[in-house]
Amino acid sequence: MERNKIKSLPDGFEIHEGYFPERMEEIGRFRIRAWRNENGINPTFFSQEVWIDSLDKNAHHWIITKEKVIVAAARLSFHECIEEVPYADFLHDEHRPLFQKSPIASINRLVVDPAFRGRGFARILDNERIKLAAKAGSKIMIAFPQLSRLVHLQKLGFNLISQLENIPEMPERPFFLMKLDL
Repeated sequence: MERNKIKSLPDGFEIHEGYFPERMEEIGRFRIRAWRNENGINPTFFSQEVWIDSLDKNAHHWIITKEKVIVAAARLSFHECIEEVPYADFLHDEHRPLFQKSPIASINRLVVDPAFRGRGFARILDNERIKLAAKAGSKIMIAFPQLSRLVHLQKLGFNLISQLENIPEMPERPFFLMKLDL
């Protein structure tokens, strides 16, 4: 498989897929910048300059750019067990048996610049991540969306499992667990 791919989108946008160690800090800054002024977020968390975690190094990333500036980003990570998945510590005991098949694909860190929302970028990024997870042999996909993403993910075949405790980064935004069998 190619390491990085670029495809043109309408209106001069491009989608880049792959591994971007040279752009990881830029992606981390974009995550903060795009979320910083949203309602329901933890202002202390979003006062930091960069949002990068240990999974970013080995995760598969997508960025959508306009004139080389990131306007949307998302990642897909693969895990051998549910305990490795981001936010696994928020799962209830009854959820864990639902994720025994491996590898588990986890979609997370989807963010779209507020000025570029409503253009279908989340849908494009979700479809790309599902396609790659299936191609890579994952048996199951897990998502931890916010309320605004539930209907869209259900249209893609995800099943709503449960509402979870809100995450520290976004303490006033409902947080959910969804599952897709691939």
